[in-house]
Amino acid sequence: MIKNKNNSFYKILFVFIVIAFFVFIYTSCRITSNVGAASDPADLLPIDNDISGFTKKGSAAIMTDQQSIYNAIDGDAVRYIDYGFMEGVKQLYSNGSVDIDVQIFNQGTQKNAEGIFRQFYPTSAEPIIQPNSIVVIDHSLPSGYQILYTKENIFMRITTTQKTDFALNMAKQFYRNIDKKIGAE
Repeated sequence: MIKNKNNSFYKILFVFIVIAFFVFIYTSCRITSNVGAASDPADLLPIDNDISGFTKKGSAAIMTDQQSIYNAIDGDAVRYIDYGFMEGVKQLYSNGSVDIDVQIFNQGTQKNAEGIFRQFYPTSAEPIIQPNSIVVIDHSLPSGYQILYTKENIFMRITTTQKTDFALNMAKQFYRNIDKKIGAE
């Protein structure tokens, strides 16, 4: 009789521990508004050395509300907010000689992402053919390149600090790396 009570106690204890574990994991994870569409921009960032020797330079600026987007990008924050800004991330990468600034924004809907994309569409744009997304290279910057990108609810800007073929090719690798992650979750 005592043996059955001990087995029941351990079974209940085990179930309680399992439930507590899942509650802890669930509450400690960041929950986004568009689950399943890789909508958390921070999850889309490449890890160190994913792109040919480029590592994160400093910590990422995580934007989760209007104040944090103003703190991270100031002047253009209103444009993002007007087009449904939900959350974003800004991270600088470097290989020691070239810096690449990656900014990724969840605009809530594909329509909003395409709207902000049109707001920043450059006068000197080179389109890149890509299924299910819109990608252009901005050649008008005096000292670098910028890639503008939209897919699903994501809008992205990748800017280089040099106007070299190498810097442009690395920026393209960043956008391809991120593109593979959108919609993959």
